[in-house]
Amino acid sequence: MRFRTELPLPQYPFRIGGDQRLMFLGSCFSEHVSGYLAARRQPVCANPFGILFNPLSIAQALDLLTSAAALSDRHYQQYDGRWISFAHHGRFSHPDRDVLLSQINESLQVGQQFLQTADVLFLTFGTSYYYFHREKEFVVANCHRVPAACFDKRRACVTEVCEAFAPFFAWRAQHRPDLQVVFTVSPVRHLADGFRENQVSKSILHMAVDQLLSTYPQTHYFPAYEAFNDDLRDYRFYADDLCHPSQQGVDYILNILLKAMFSPAAVAQLVEAERTLKREGHRPLH
Repeated sequence: MRFRTELPLPQYPFRIGGDQRLMFLGSCFSEHVSGYLAARRQPVCANPFGILFNPLSIAQALDLLTSAAALSDRHYQQYDGRWISFAHHGRFSHPDRDVLLSQINESLQVGQQFLQTADVLFLTFGTSYYYFHREKEFVVANCHRVPAACFDKRRACVTEVCEAFAPFFAWRAQHRPDLQVVFTVSPVRHLADGFRENQVSKSILHMAVDQLLSTYPQTHYFPAYEAFNDDLRDYRFYADDLCHPSQQGVDYILNILLKAMFSPAAVAQLVEAERTLKREGHRPLH
């Protein structure tokens, strides 16, 4: 008898080698996977704008990474004694504006240079909901605890998402036609939006990814969402908040990713790096 539906191992027309360069943009999945790989010496670049949850902000980040365009002064604001950028996650903030700009420019330059030679780009969508700054009239990546009255909460539609990524794919066709792009939908539950609203939001993300996959070549989908919601389907694989995956759940998804997308030699290299980490972390008792 079978007591769970096991996810079939996805198939891809490429394999990631141990020296290949991987870039990650998006929500928590990108942080988990890139952190695991970076600690085991895989060349990675993760979230030069910080964690991004909605696809419109991810598309904006890609536009800045692939063009000579720069953020304007209206993207910056001083609030509660700190300077913030509405194009970045909350970890980009500082009491000194010049220090913040230096941090942003350094991270942007690293991201731009890495993307020029990256082999695979992972894009993780978290939610269709986003916040639109009423006065400044643009989509923000993070509200930075600025009063809610400054924003309109909106939900992107499939067309909006696909149109937002058109400039990036035009750039890729001209400059990096060999760049593989892997989309994922985060399994994290955004229940603050509402239970039904979270389901609708995730459905829009899946539809948008499906449209992007059918429109652009060398685009792929990794089923992190399905692995967690259709395969594991158990609260014991969630963290205490019952919304984010636990470490065990993350490890399970990572295992699927490595089997499906990495070459045997690359996996062996990661295993050896894991052993080295354990040896370095071991402290003998005296």
